[in-house]
Amino acid sequence: MKQRVISSAVGLGLLAVVLALFDTIVVNIVVALIAFLAVYEMFSATGCWSFRPLSIPATIFAVAIPFLSSRLLSRVIPLTCYLYVLILFSVLLRNHKKIHIEQVAVVFTFSLMIPFSLSTLVYQRDWNGTTLGIFYVLLSLGSAWLSDTGAYFAGHAFGKHKLAPYISPKKTVEGAIGGMVFADIAMLLISWLYSLGSAAAGYPIQVHYFEIACIMPFLSAVSIVGDLSASIVKRQFGVKDYGSIMPGHGGVMDRFDSALMVAPLVYIISRHMPLAVLV
Repeated sequence: MKQRVISSAVGLGLLAVVLALFDTIVVNIVVALIAFLAVYEMFSATGCWSFRPLSIPATIFAVAIPFLSSRLLSRVIPLTCYLYVLILFSVLLRNHKKIHIEQVAVVFTFSLMIPFSLSTLVYQRDWNGTTLGIFYVLLSLGSAWLSDTGAYFAGHAFGKHKLAPYISPKKTVEGAIGGMVFADIAMLLISWLYSLGSAAAGYPIQVHYFEIACIMPFLSAVSIVGDLSASIVKRQFGVKDYGSIMPGHGGVMDRFDSALMVAPLVYIISRHMPLAVLV
Protein backbone atom coordinates (compact mmCIF):
# COMPACT_ATOMS: atom_id res chain seq x y z
CA MET A 1 0.00 0.00 0.00
CA LYS A 2 2.84 2.38 0.88
CA GLN A 3 4.50 1.74 -2.48
CA ARG A 4 1.21 2.41 -4.30
CA VAL A 5 0.78 5.75 -2.52
CA ILE A 6 4.37 6.85 -3.22
CA SER A 7 4.16 5.82 -6.88
CA SER A 8 0.83 7.61 -7.23
CA ALA A 9 2.26 10.78 -5.67
CA VAL A 10 5.25 10.71 -8.03
CA GLY A 11 2.96 10.04 -10.99
CA LEU A 12 0.66 12.94 -10.10
CA GLY A 13 3.69 15.21 -9.75
CA LEU A 14 4.89 14.26 -13.23
CA LEU A 15 1.37 14.79 -14.57
CA ALA A 16 1.34 18.29 -13.10
CA VAL A 17 4.61 19.09 -14.87
CA VAL A 18 3.29 17.77 -18.19
CA LEU A 19 0.06 19.78 -17.84
CA ALA A 20 2.11 22.90 -17.10
CA LEU A 21 3.79 22.34 -20.50
CA PHE A 22 0.57 21.27 -22.18
CA ASP A 23 0.85 23.67 -25.12
CA THR A 24 4.30 22.40 -26.10
CA ILE A 25 5.66 19.35 -27.88
CA VAL A 26 6.51 17.91 -24.47
CA VAL A 27 3.00 16.43 -24.33
CA ASN A 28 3.54 14.63 -27.65
CA ILE A 29 6.87 13.29 -26.43
CA VAL A 30 5.43 12.05 -23.13
CA VAL A 31 2.47 10.37 -24.85
CA ALA A 32 4.86 8.76 -27.35
CA LEU A 33 7.02 7.49 -24.47
CA ILE A 34 4.02 6.05 -22.65
CA ALA A 35 2.85 4.44 -25.90
CA PHE A 36 6.28 2.91 -26.43
CA LEU A 37 6.42 1.46 -22.92
CA ALA A 38 2.84 0.17 -23.10
CA VAL A 39 3.37 -1.45 -26.51
CA TYR A 40 6.66 -2.97 -25.37
CA GLU A 41 5.00 -4.41 -22.26
CA MET A 42 2.12 -5.82 -24.27
CA PHE A 43 4.43 -7.35 -26.87
CA SER A 44 6.59 -8.84 -24.11
CA ALA A 45 3.58 -10.29 -22.28
CA THR A 46 2.24 -11.93 -25.45
CA GLY A 47 5.65 -13.14 -26.62
CA CYS A 48 5.63 -10.97 -29.73
CA TRP A 49 8.62 -8.83 -28.79
CA SER A 50 11.00 -11.68 -29.70
CA PHE A 51 9.85 -11.42 -33.34
CA ARG A 52 12.00 -8.35 -33.96
CA PRO A 53 11.28 -7.96 -37.72
CA LEU A 54 7.63 -7.61 -36.66
CA SER A 55 7.82 -5.84 -33.29
CA ILE A 56 10.36 -3.16 -34.24
CA PRO A 57 8.40 -1.56 -37.13
CA ALA A 58 5.23 -1.88 -35.04
CA THR A 59 6.87 -0.03 -32.15
CA ILE A 60 8.18 2.69 -34.46
CA PHE A 61 4.66 3.11 -35.86
CA ALA A 62 3.20 3.36 -32.34
CA VAL A 63 5.72 6.03 -31.30
CA ALA A 64 5.06 8.08 -34.43
CA ILE A 65 1.28 8.30 -33.99
CA PRO A 66 1.25 10.93 -31.17
CA PHE A 67 3.19 13.32 -33.42
CA LEU A 68 0.56 13.28 -36.18
CA SER A 69 -1.65 16.36 -36.06
CA SER A 70 -5.30 15.56 -35.42
CA ARG A 71 -6.27 18.00 -38.18
CA LEU A 72 -4.29 15.96 -40.71
CA LEU A 73 -5.57 12.56 -39.63
CA SER A 74 -8.24 12.22 -42.30
CA ARG A 75 -5.60 12.76 -44.98
CA VAL A 76 -2.57 10.88 -43.63
CA ILE A 77 -4.06 7.96 -41.70
CA PRO A 78 -5.43 5.96 -44.68
CA LEU A 79 -2.07 6.00 -46.44
CA THR A 80 -0.11 5.52 -43.21
CA CYS A 81 -2.18 2.51 -42.13
CA TYR A 82 -2.06 1.02 -45.61
CA LEU A 83 1.75 1.21 -45.71
CA TYR A 84 1.92 -0.16 -42.18
CA VAL A 85 -0.24 -3.20 -43.04
CA LEU A 86 1.82 -3.73 -46.18
CA ILE A 87 5.00 -3.80 -44.09
CA LEU A 88 3.55 -6.24 -41.56
CA PHE A 89 2.43 -8.71 -44.21
CA SER A 90 5.71 -8.35 -46.07
CA VAL A 91 7.45 -9.34 -42.85
CA LEU A 92 5.06 -12.28 -42.48
CA LEU A 93 5.76 -13.48 -46.02
CA ARG A 94 9.50 -13.25 -45.53
CA ASN A 95 9.45 -14.96 -42.10
CA HIS A 96 6.45 -17.29 -42.46
CA LYS A 97 8.34 -20.21 -40.92
CA LYS A 98 8.92 -18.29 -37.68
CA ILE A 99 5.99 -15.88 -37.53
CA HIS A 100 2.31 -16.85 -37.66
CA ILE A 101 -0.69 -14.74 -38.55
CA GLU A 102 -1.74 -14.77 -34.87
CA GLN A 103 1.39 -12.79 -33.96
CA VAL A 104 0.70 -10.32 -36.78
CA ALA A 105 -2.87 -9.86 -35.53
CA VAL A 106 -1.73 -9.22 -31.95
CA VAL A 107 0.97 -6.78 -33.02
CA PHE A 108 -1.38 -4.95 -35.38
CA THR A 109 -4.16 -4.64 -32.79
CA PHE A 110 -2.09 -3.29 -29.92
CA SER A 111 0.22 -1.10 -32.01
CA LEU A 112 -2.89 0.70 -33.28
CA MET A 113 -5.15 0.66 -30.25
CA ILE A 114 -2.64 1.84 -27.65
CA PRO A 115 -1.08 4.86 -29.42
CA PHE A 116 -4.34 6.05 -30.97
CA SER A 117 -6.12 5.83 -27.61
CA LEU A 118 -3.38 7.75 -25.82
CA SER A 119 -3.12 10.28 -28.66
CA THR A 120 -6.68 11.43 -28.02
CA LEU A 121 -5.15 13.28 -25.06
CA VAL A 122 -3.06 15.26 -27.56
CA TYR A 123 -6.05 15.72 -29.88
CA GLN A 124 -7.95 17.37 -27.03
CA ARG A 125 -5.34 20.14 -27.06
CA ASP A 126 -5.34 20.37 -30.86
CA TRP A 127 -9.12 20.80 -31.07
CA ASN A 128 -9.98 22.61 -27.83
CA GLY A 129 -6.90 24.64 -26.95
CA THR A 130 -4.87 24.54 -23.76
CA THR A 131 -7.48 25.43 -21.12
CA LEU A 132 -10.23 23.10 -22.28
CA GLY A 133 -7.69 20.52 -23.42
CA ILE A 134 -6.33 20.19 -19.89
CA PHE A 135 -9.87 19.93 -18.56
CA TYR A 136 -10.65 17.00 -20.87
CA VAL A 137 -7.35 15.29 -20.05
CA LEU A 138 -8.17 15.53 -16.35
CA LEU A 139 -11.62 14.13 -17.09
CA SER A 140 -10.16 11.26 -19.14
CA LEU A 141 -7.50 10.21 -16.66
CA GLY A 142 -9.53 11.11 -13.58
CA SER A 143 -12.52 9.04 -14.67
CA ALA A 144 -10.34 5.98 -15.08
CA TRP A 145 -8.08 6.34 -12.06
CA LEU A 146 -10.71 7.59 -9.62
CA SER A 147 -13.03 4.74 -10.60
CA ASP A 148 -10.21 2.29 -9.90
CA THR A 149 -9.35 3.94 -6.58
CA GLY A 150 -12.98 4.09 -5.44
CA ALA A 151 -13.53 0.46 -6.47
CA TYR A 152 -10.43 -0.62 -4.53
CA PHE A 153 -11.57 0.86 -1.23
CA ALA A 154 -15.28 0.12 -1.70
CA GLY A 155 -14.45 -3.46 -2.60
CA HIS A 156 -12.34 -3.91 0.51
CA ALA A 157 -15.05 -2.41 2.70
CA PHE A 158 -18.22 -3.86 1.19
CA GLY A 159 -17.25 -6.36 -1.50
CA LYS A 160 -19.09 -9.70 -1.40
CA HIS A 161 -20.13 -10.56 -4.96
CA LYS A 162 -17.33 -11.26 -7.44
CA LEU A 163 -17.47 -9.22 -10.63
CA ALA A 164 -15.24 -11.45 -12.79
CA PRO A 165 -13.89 -14.32 -10.64
CA TYR A 166 -11.56 -15.84 -13.23
CA ILE A 167 -10.33 -12.63 -14.87
CA SER A 168 -9.80 -10.53 -11.72
CA PRO A 169 -10.71 -12.37 -8.49
CA LYS A 170 -10.41 -9.29 -6.26
CA LYS A 171 -12.91 -7.15 -8.16
CA THR A 172 -16.46 -7.09 -6.81
CA VAL A 173 -19.81 -5.73 -7.91
CA GLU A 174 -19.97 -3.58 -4.79
CA GLY A 175 -16.51 -2.22 -5.55
CA ALA A 176 -17.51 -1.34 -9.11
CA ILE A 177 -20.59 0.55 -7.90
CA GLY A 178 -18.58 2.30 -5.21
CA GLY A 179 -16.00 3.28 -7.82
CA MET A 180 -18.69 4.81 -10.02
CA VAL A 181 -20.14 6.85 -7.18
CA PHE A 182 -16.74 7.98 -5.92
CA ALA A 183 -15.52 8.93 -9.41
CA ASP A 184 -18.70 10.87 -10.12
CA ILE A 185 -18.45 12.94 -6.94
CA ALA A 186 -14.69 13.41 -7.18
CA MET A 187 -14.77 14.50 -10.83
CA LEU A 188 -17.50 17.06 -10.12
CA LEU A 189 -15.31 18.45 -7.35
CA ILE A 190 -12.21 18.46 -9.55
CA SER A 191 -14.15 20.16 -12.36
CA TRP A 192 -15.31 22.86 -9.96
CA LEU A 193 -11.80 23.42 -8.60
CA TYR A 194 -10.39 23.56 -12.12
CA SER A 195 -12.98 26.16 -13.13
CA LEU A 196 -11.94 28.28 -10.16
CA GLY A 197 -8.27 27.89 -11.02
CA SER A 198 -8.73 28.70 -14.70
CA ALA A 199 -10.81 31.77 -13.82
CA ALA A 200 -8.11 32.97 -11.45
CA ALA A 201 -5.56 32.51 -14.23
CA GLY A 202 -7.63 34.65 -16.58
CA TYR A 203 -9.15 31.84 -18.64
CA PRO A 204 -12.65 31.34 -17.21
CA ILE A 205 -14.67 28.32 -18.32
CA GLN A 206 -18.23 27.23 -17.77
CA VAL A 207 -18.46 23.58 -16.74
CA HIS A 208 -21.59 21.60 -17.58
CA TYR A 209 -21.86 19.73 -14.31
CA PHE A 210 -25.13 17.95 -15.07
CA GLU A 211 -23.74 16.43 -18.28
CA ILE A 212 -20.58 15.32 -16.48
CA ALA A 213 -22.62 13.72 -13.69
CA CYS A 214 -24.67 11.84 -16.29
CA ILE A 215 -21.76 10.47 -18.32
CA MET A 216 -19.49 9.55 -15.41
CA PRO A 217 -21.16 6.15 -14.76
CA PHE A 218 -20.60 5.25 -18.42
CA LEU A 219 -16.95 6.33 -18.24
CA SER A 220 -16.49 4.25 -15.09
CA ALA A 221 -18.09 1.25 -16.77
CA VAL A 222 -15.82 1.62 -19.79
CA SER A 223 -12.80 1.90 -17.49
CA ILE A 224 -13.75 -1.47 -15.98
CA VAL A 225 -13.92 -2.96 -19.48
CA GLY A 226 -10.41 -1.66 -20.17
CA ASP A 227 -9.10 -2.99 -16.87
CA LEU A 228 -10.63 -6.44 -17.34
CA SER A 229 -9.52 -6.60 -20.99
CA ALA A 230 -5.90 -6.07 -19.98
CA SER A 231 -6.32 -8.59 -17.16
CA ILE A 232 -7.63 -11.33 -19.44
CA VAL A 233 -4.58 -10.91 -21.67
CA LYS A 234 -2.36 -11.41 -18.63
CA ARG A 235 -4.38 -14.45 -17.56
CA GLN A 236 -4.24 -16.11 -20.95
CA PHE A 237 -0.49 -15.55 -21.28
CA GLY A 238 0.36 -16.36 -17.64
CA VAL A 239 1.66 -12.90 -16.71
CA LYS A 240 1.15 -11.37 -13.26
CA ASP A 241 2.05 -7.75 -14.11
CA TYR A 242 2.98 -6.07 -17.36
CA GLY A 243 6.09 -4.60 -15.79
CA SER A 244 7.65 -3.17 -12.64
CA ILE A 245 8.35 0.42 -13.65
CA MET A 246 5.76 1.66 -11.12
CA PRO A 247 6.27 -0.01 -7.71
CA GLY A 248 2.97 -1.11 -6.22
CA HIS A 249 1.18 -0.74 -9.55
CA GLY A 250 3.22 -2.79 -12.00
CA GLY A 251 3.89 -1.58 -15.50
CA VAL A 252 2.58 1.25 -17.64
CA MET A 253 -0.18 -1.00 -19.00
CA ASP A 254 -1.24 -1.86 -15.45
CA ARG A 255 -1.79 1.84 -14.80
CA PHE A 256 -3.18 2.98 -18.16
CA ASP A 257 -5.30 -0.05 -19.14
CA SER A 258 -8.57 1.56 -18.04
CA ALA A 259 -7.60 4.98 -19.43
CA LEU A 260 -7.06 3.42 -22.87
CA MET A 261 -10.80 2.85 -23.11
CA VAL A 262 -11.92 6.05 -21.39
CA ALA A 263 -9.78 8.65 -23.21
CA PRO A 264 -11.17 7.93 -26.72
CA LEU A 265 -14.74 7.97 -25.38
CA VAL A 266 -14.22 11.36 -23.71
CA TYR A 267 -12.75 12.65 -26.96
CA ILE A 268 -15.75 11.42 -28.96
CA ILE A 269 -18.21 12.88 -26.45
CA SER A 270 -16.41 16.23 -26.34
CA ARG A 271 -16.56 16.54 -30.13
CA HIS A 272 -20.36 16.17 -30.11
CA MET A 273 -21.36 17.41 -26.66
CA PRO A 274 -19.02 19.98 -25.05
CA LEU A 275 -18.72 19.40 -21.31
CA ALA A 276 -17.15 22.82 -20.73
CA VAL A 277 -16.82 26.04 -22.73
CA LEU A 278 -14.70 29.16 -22.54
CA VAL A 279 -16.53 32.25 -21.32
